[in-house]
Amino acid sequence: MPKVQVSHQKIDENLFIRSEKLKINNKTLRTPIKAINMPSLRQDVPMDNRVKGVNEIFKTMKIEDIKKYCSGEKDETNIYQTINTSLNKTEKDKEVNICFIQLPDLRLPKNNEIDFISNISYVYSDITPLPLVQGLFKSDEGMSDFNLFVEFMQKCIDSINRLNNKPILGVVPATMPSTLIGFLIDFYYDNDITSFAFDFQGRIHKTFKVKIREMITKTLELDISNESFIYSCNTQRGKVSKGSTIIKGNDIAVYNYGFDVMGDSHIPSKMRPDIAKKLKERADNDLNIRLFNTEDYGHYKFSDIEEIKKMYPYDETDIPLNCFDPTIIKTRAYHSQKLFNSERIGLEANKYKNMLNHTESAYEYINTKNQIRDSLDKFKEYRSNLNRLL
Repeated sequence: MPKVQVSHQKIDENLFIRSEKLKINNKTLRTPIKAINMPSLRQDVPMDNRVKGVNEIFKTMKIEDIKKYCSGEKDETNIYQTINTSLNKTEKDKEVNICFIQLPDLRLPKNNEIDFISNISYVYSDITPLPLVQGLFKSDEGMSDFNLFVEFMQKCIDSINRLNNKPILGVVPATMPSTLIGFLIDFYYDNDITSFAFDFQGRIHKTFKVKIREMITKTLELDISNESFIYSCNTQRGKVSKGSTIIKGNDIAVYNYGFDVMGDSHIPSKMRPDIAKKLKERADNDLNIRLFNTEDYGHYKFSDIEEIKKMYPYDETDIPLNCFDPTIIKTRAYHSQKLFNSERIGLEANKYKNMLNHTESAYEYINTKNQIRDSLDKFKEYRSNLNRLL
């Protein structure tokens, strides 16, 4: 099986922010990097080219739909048209594209159903991600769910390897018991898979610090950190504290745990129906978006474009302010929110790269970010605990 080629690896002295050069399917990029959500890309919303390099697309597929596609009851060409529409917005010859399949059901695909979803991910990816399974590990059946998961992963790996010229990206469900994550990494290693996507399933990193540590520690013990990269899936920024309109940047903080690529969250927030209804009504009348502020690493809420004008970094972004005007194109305003935040976080990731290349302290820089400063000592302790394995 082809592997990701890793070189020029550098790690911050005080934090576990790392930078490495990756060659994936003959495409080269430097981490840390922010992945861009492909469906949000628009020709009328220009982005800074310096943050580009990795694009992701997520397809949530219910088991009943997969069955219909495989039986011919449902036309599968619609899937490919949707994905191609997104891919055509990217520089396909230069940028790394990854197509994730999310499976929300307890019942997992079988036989030709596995081939069907594996083929989609393979064809539209430069590194083929295994499916994101979200129906397991919801109860106390940890070991039985683990066996089901590993058996399913093996079938997916075998399906991809029928005709494979690309690396495979193993997935680690955040809901899996921490004591089983080491066994899962061993399983992937036995299948010659050394790069992994940690699926946060729409939650923040603080919930899974033990599990992230187990994953990273295992890769270091197996001595594969020099041939692997770690992808962050479905990372959430968090919730608003009572009495505040600011959400601290828990999403960008994942770089401190050794993640090379940070993706978006594609899991809808769970809320009571009455609250969801109120938010929808409010969204129909107000702008109601959140923008990431690189000055303090906070996500700020805005209800109209006049408020945005007061903090907009005109000299630092290629996205025009009027892209957020819902009276022009409302869908563009919400796509612009995602692209703006990805651009801002991507530019911060570029700063981390430059600091590591010049042996400057990322710790001192992040210490100026008020919204996540209180987590810095914990990040530093995490880095210190890994020193004996580096």
